[in-house]
Amino acid sequence: MGAHFSLPSRRRRLRQRQRQLARLKLAEESSSSESQDLKHPFLPPSTNSNQLDANSQAVINQLLDELDSGSWMPIPSGDEKPLLPSERAVRAYVSQMRNGLSALLGYGPISRNQSWSDAVAYARAVIQDPTDSVQRSKATWARSCSSIHRELKTRFGPAVISTALQGCQRLIDDHYNGKRLAVSHVNKKTSFREHFPLSKPSISHHPSSSPLAVGAYECAFLSCSLISSAWLSPEEALKYSAICHLSVCDDYWSFTKTETEVRVRLVALGIGAALEFGGEAVNVLIDGTALQDVGSSSSVSLQAAMAWRAINGAATAYNGYVLANDSLEDGLVSPQIIMAVHDMFDWRSDLAAGNHENGFCVAYGLGLSDPFHEYLEAILTLAASHPTSGAYAISAITLASFTACRYSSYKYFEVDVELPAPCPRCIDLVKKLTKEAGFAWEPKTPPRRLEDGERIRKDCQLWADRYEDHGLIQEGLSWFQYLMETGRIRVLDALVKIPAVDEDADWA
Repeated sequence: MGAHFSLPSRRRRLRQRQRQLARLKLAEESSSSESQDLKHPFLPPSTNSNQLDANSQAVINQLLDELDSGSWMPIPSGDEKPLLPSERAVRAYVSQMRNGLSALLGYGPISRNQSWSDAVAYARAVIQDPTDSVQRSKATWARSCSSIHRELKTRFGPAVISTALQGCQRLIDDHYNGKRLAVSHVNKKTSFREHFPLSKPSISHHPSSSPLAVGAYECAFLSCSLISSAWLSPEEALKYSAICHLSVCDDYWSFTKTETEVRVRLVALGIGAALEFGGEAVNVLIDGTALQDVGSSSSVSLQAAMAWRAINGAATAYNGYVLANDSLEDGLVSPQIIMAVHDMFDWRSDLAAGNHENGFCVAYGLGLSDPFHEYLEAILTLAASHPTSGAYAISAITLASFTACRYSSYKYFEVDVELPAPCPRCIDLVKKLTKEAGFAWEPKTPPRRLEDGERIRKDCQLWADRYEDHGLIQEGLSWFQYLMETGRIRVLDALVKIPAVDEDADWA
């Protein structure tokens, strides 16, 4: 079943003490008396230049009323008997939601702390005006971005982004006669609409018909919680990973802007997580504002591409520097691997949509003889430098790519084409990080149809709603091992011609 997720109790107690000290420090800076019950807040609503409008306040008050009455629980749809969440999970959800909603209204024990005030201002902006823009990355509250974010910014700059733009267009011109839709790809919008009835979102991500709720759950929250479980208990990891919601709301704004109530709930859970964990958790939440931030380095390399995408994909929260006692350098590994593996599975869809925000576009723009393989080897080399970060990140993103109705990467592997031979060095790197992270070398064929991932989706629901670990990290790692050992990973290489999958390209 793979390595156990929980930290040894001694390390967990130490981490909890450190977190308590961080909370106390923030509370002292607020110059107010202590109170942990935000249902009866001790501070009046804070004044902030980014106030909530009347509609947003009404939605928040309605959601608070639903928590009070118990009517918030989603109503199951369809004939299948629903999985009931554990009482612990329900209590955690209600508490985190209530605290987050109250904080959005301006109540809270640390509302006079600069980082906290910036986090609340950012959260309100996400609710009322979700967007993924340069202006968002330059907002006032971006001053409170995390140390992980600031360090990554020193490792890339405008030249990397220009190289990605050039690489994206040049590849389409060189190999597809300038026709981006000729790249065999998955249409994410079509895929979602075909398959969302099979999705099994947690109690915190409803309704199941919502692209925002299901997308946040399948494509971000699940992966982030599984990765965070390298350093946290399942319950802590699931609470903490709601931090991802704000960047998802901004990233998905173009096709979910009208989903106000869902967005309020997701943002409230994220703010509730930042409030509970305190310290650097507040800062990494704010990192979500800076998806379009640009660093200061003139370097153009595969390593610079990984640093850029870690910021561009808001992956900075999920690492041992923030969640445990790892060094800053070790803490940089997980965010970069998360987005690099995501880009590998997404490269075809990004090209078909004309979207340059992908590290593999940088690899092509650099003029490398075998850009897919060289970037993959660089990714695995970095992953093997901190095996825990590498194994959890690779596994979680692989799981999502094959089981999330939005991604449907299994479609690529239905094709039968001649592929380059597997790379022995890359296989050795995966074996190394697997062993050193405490997992087994057990290659397993990934799902070939969405229905084949049904057991894993149920296990994910048990993870999210009951805190049960059924070996998900080993499962995802085994799928990735299979792709590497057989060489099937090269189906994702956009330079390899495969039969058409979908026609249009939406929701890039």
